[in-house]
Amino acid sequence: MQGSIRRITDLFDGNSKHLLIPVYQRNYDWKEKHCARLFDDLVDIIRTDRKTHFFGAIVGNPETSFTYVVIDGQQRLTTTSLLMLALVHALDANDVTSTDPDLSTKIRESYLVLKNEHNAVKFKLKPVKNDNAAYSRLLHNNDTPIESSTITANYRYFRNRIARGELDGDQIWDAIFRLQVMALDLEEQDDPQRIFESINSTGLELSEADKIRNVVLMHHPSHEQEDLYENYWNRIEKAVEYRTDWFIRFYLVSKTGKTPRQDGVYEAFRDYQNNVKASTRDILSEMRDYAEYSRELNTASTGIPAADKRLRRFNMVKHDVTLPLTMPLLGEVKAGTVSGEDFTDVIIILDSYLFRRFVSGVLTSALNKIFATLYSEIHRLRGEGDRFSDVLAYSLRRRAASGRFPTDDEFKESFATRNLYNIKSENRSYLFECLENNWSNDTHDIAIALEGQSISIEHIMPQTLTSAWRQDLGPDAEEIHATWCNRIGNLTVTGYNSSYSNSTFADKKKRDNGFDASPYRLNALLKSSEVWTVPQLEERTRALTAIALKYWPLPSTDFEPYVPPLPSIPMGDDESFTNRKIVSFEFGDIRKTIASWKDAFVEVIRTLVEDHREELFAYAGDSNELTLVSDSHEITDWESLVVPGLTVVTGNSTRAKLVILRKLFNHLDLDTDDLVFTLRNNDTAEPEDTVEEPGPFAELTKFLPAMEEYSSSTATEDDTRDLRDEFTKAFAGFTVANPQAALPGKNILDLETSGFIEKATADDILAAVSMTLQVESIAPQFHRLITTGTIAQWLTTLTSSTLGITTSRDRTGDPATVQTTITLAPQWQELFDATVSDVERQLVLALAAADLPVPTVGYETSEADVLDFAWENNRIGVLLESDDEVTRTMSESGWTMCPPDAERIAAALKNGVS
Repeated sequence: MQGSIRRITDLFDGNSKHLLIPVYQRNYDWKEKHCARLFDDLVDIIRTDRKTHFFGAIVGNPETSFTYVVIDGQQRLTTTSLLMLALVHALDANDVTSTDPDLSTKIRESYLVLKNEHNAVKFKLKPVKNDNAAYSRLLHNNDTPIESSTITANYRYFRNRIARGELDGDQIWDAIFRLQVMALDLEEQDDPQRIFESINSTGLELSEADKIRNVVLMHHPSHEQEDLYENYWNRIEKAVEYRTDWFIRFYLVSKTGKTPRQDGVYEAFRDYQNNVKASTRDILSEMRDYAEYSRELNTASTGIPAADKRLRRFNMVKHDVTLPLTMPLLGEVKAGTVSGEDFTDVIIILDSYLFRRFVSGVLTSALNKIFATLYSEIHRLRGEGDRFSDVLAYSLRRRAASGRFPTDDEFKESFATRNLYNIKSENRSYLFECLENNWSNDTHDIAIALEGQSISIEHIMPQTLTSAWRQDLGPDAEEIHATWCNRIGNLTVTGYNSSYSNSTFADKKKRDNGFDASPYRLNALLKSSEVWTVPQLEERTRALTAIALKYWPLPSTDFEPYVPPLPSIPMGDDESFTNRKIVSFEFGDIRKTIASWKDAFVEVIRTLVEDHREELFAYAGDSNELTLVSDSHEITDWESLVVPGLTVVTGNSTRAKLVILRKLFNHLDLDTDDLVFTLRNNDTAEPEDTVEEPGPFAELTKFLPAMEEYSSSTATEDDTRDLRDEFTKAFAGFTVANPQAALPGKNILDLETSGFIEKATADDILAAVSMTLQVESIAPQFHRLITTGTIAQWLTTLTSSTLGITTSRDRTGDPATVQTTITLAPQWQELFDATVSDVERQLVLALAAADLPVPTVGYETSEADVLDFAWENNRIGVLLESDDEVTRTMSESGWTMCPPDAERIAAALKNGVS
């Protein structure tokens, strides 16, 4: 095998070169996130003027002089080809510019297609069968795309990304040209099948930690690599007993508030590394500290005696989920900002929270998201002098549904009646260890004795009733047995031989190691009882429940935050969100702020399509929830485009939307608790039949609740980073090019004053935000303006604005929108206010933005669903839904009838207006 570093474009170059992906390879499966990473790299190549960028390895077999069979690397080659194709089509459509008018033709003919002597066109790259069909239609550019294909989805991503204008056409091509790969060519003696198997089947893949180690060390000189490895990386691995993947995952959760997939830890680390303004040494130093914290927590060796005593029991059950909270908290203890007593109370609260939930049967799926952001939430809410444990108690007790902290009544009922025998052995050991020893200094090591089998969990009334036991229990023996057998009142620990388990109660008391000789406090009541029937079961249940309530208490606190946090509730299977206003949703590592349930509904489905495209397109063909449509399909008022080729009904209630989402989650075998909605607080609830009226600045004002939540808080820059990034992207279409001219003589400090805010117009606010973002890279102010509440005040001003916004949505389905701000004249404003649908509003705004005189009349007719515009004697009727009879009648009456198409209406009006 011969290897060399080559430009990836070299693999496509050549008039007769054919790249063939053999049929035994899997279908193309790169996701949008992989394409986003590639395009981000291209932007970085240009902005940092890097001469080359390594893009991985390609293994191929030069089968003939003209055919190159791709053994490994089809994902990179296919993605590069899609990117080149998207650039060609973008150049042809004038979506991007180039100084070379022939660049599109040169790329197409040199790198995408083959021509023979008869000018018949073939494609240089031939993917596997299903992918090839989608790829071919895109290359032809006049066939209907196969929207269910990932090939099509990623092509569309590149088209939309190119259209954003981050780079011009020449820069994109230059960046592609700088991509390099290690090209490994098989030689005659090499067996392609064995090479393929060697690459894909044998050997150990690099772990996520291996890849992270390589990326953090490889760019340093060898002497520095030695230092970083010995003093940081190696110490991290030793502290976590070489479970480095596991540790880094929880470290990232703690730092980012997001839980990466186990196979996505490396990518998540790269994103974190790119976002934080810290050196490799600083990051590794903090990781080393966190590794030590995790070791102390997992070995109950924090040096705080009371906390370690509780931790030793707490650790009997796997509670890794709490590490994103407890690791940085232990760091605060070391720094002296949290006391040892406060830390101990935190461990008690966590122990109680998790055990009460376990006993009460609350699903655990919500815990990952709760603990991912719990530390940052408490840090944000906690004021000077507030105990961490008080804020923790407040934060946990405010939660509902699958995030709830079970009350005393719920816990008592579950503890007394639940089957506590048929649970995991680690949970049984923990339960009886705590019930026996609770807060006592005179302890018995129940867990170790159970593990060593010197004692066992015993049913006092046996699992199998004998005639003697039936006689003792009376006529209701079977019912009593079915009810009480596995409840806590009938379970204990004993040291006698398990072969005596079915013996009578009297025999169990008197035999060697029987109840009367038992050293365990759990058996105290048994010693004083002569019979074992319902009264004794009830009495022992009450006694053990009292111990449980005391050992796993429901914490109380009088803490109240200045700004209450927004409630987050998992979708679940039956939670009702009627009359609740939504702020955002979170699913996996995706969190999006949205303006309405309609937007959330569409965005969640769009997110599902990203990972389950083929399944959902297939599902749409057999269901009523999703609809397959063609490119020519006209979107109606009652539906929304999810992605090109797929629509969903949105003209329905919130309840109906949730029913559809739950069906989709069940079909895809996804946990409905993994989708979490953040809502406004209850005092902002609205009736279910309230019509959601998107204001002209809805894409900005939707951030108001989140901005309010961070107001007057001690939130860190890490806490607000995602919110700032999301808002900045949403604001792009509202940017004022020269904000200083719009606000002459004013600086950022002037814009924070009550005098400015009280008198500010919407234009002033847009200029103020533009000025803030304009200087952000030089003098960062955005985070501070969030925490002081200034951004929330600015957005509040926008909520009452009457400016109109024309929203242009890409017909290819790009969810990104471009906004243009216009001021509506009174007649246009009156018509806008009278409209009842999004289609009408967008039409009025589009016409108002056109170069037309202001109409003398503008209203919606009562006799039909028609918008009426009048310019002196010229009347235009806009029929919102096709109706031949109405069209004929109104045309005969002298109206010019048009469909709801702003360009056609404007043309008709201009033709008739002098």
